[in-house]
Amino acid sequence: MAQESTDTARAGRSLASGVYEWLRERIIDGTLAPGERIREREVAEDLRVSRIPVREALPQLESEGYIVTLPRRGAVVTHMTVRDVTELFDVRSSLEVLAARLASEACTAGSSPAALEATLEEAARAVAAKDAAHIADVNARLHEEILALSGNRLLDKLMAPVSGHVRRLFHIASDRDQDVLHAEHVALVQAIVAGHADLAAALAFAHVEHSRNECLPIVEGLLP
Repeated sequence: MAQESTDTARAGRSLASGVYEWLRERIIDGTLAPGERIREREVAEDLRVSRIPVREALPQLESEGYIVTLPRRGAVVTHMTVRDVTELFDVRSSLEVLAARLASEACTAGSSPAALEATLEEAARAVAAKDAAHIADVNARLHEEILALSGNRLLDKLMAPVSGHVRRLFHIASDRDQDVLHAEHVALVQAIVAGHADLAAALAFAHVEHSRNECLPIVEGLLP
């Protein structure tokens, strides 16, 4: 009986996690637009689950800033604001620099950069195809691969919600010079793979600041 209860609890957590990921992805890529209400019944019908895992997924989305609960409206997708973007870059300029340095040191110690290099190659194909949505996703994944290569579990946990908002921003501010951004990614990855920790950290900082300077004028015309 106890094992049955444990299995049921695990299944419930798994369902709630699946609902969370499904909703999170649709908020990030803009399928669920800012201000749009999340209707539990419709989500449950789309995913063929009960409303319970949907209800259980909402607090995590709210704690990470993707939704807000409003009186008489329920769960509503948040607007990303200019202040949100500024704060996001402030965090990135510290944590992503650290991630690049640690990833470079990990390569020196023998960790394989194969996944990072494969993601860079995928990014090159997306840029060549001028596929804006794919570029946004793969560029965000490139930064996640640097984080994974760093091997720092605490940094990984700290960056998990940040990475989602970075992807959301990349989808919003897609009208940037992707060739230049890709060239910066190439230089950054080369420094990491070569084990040049100081150079990798400097390039990561320069890349984030260049991205900030490009993104802010775009979002100031789009976001509240």
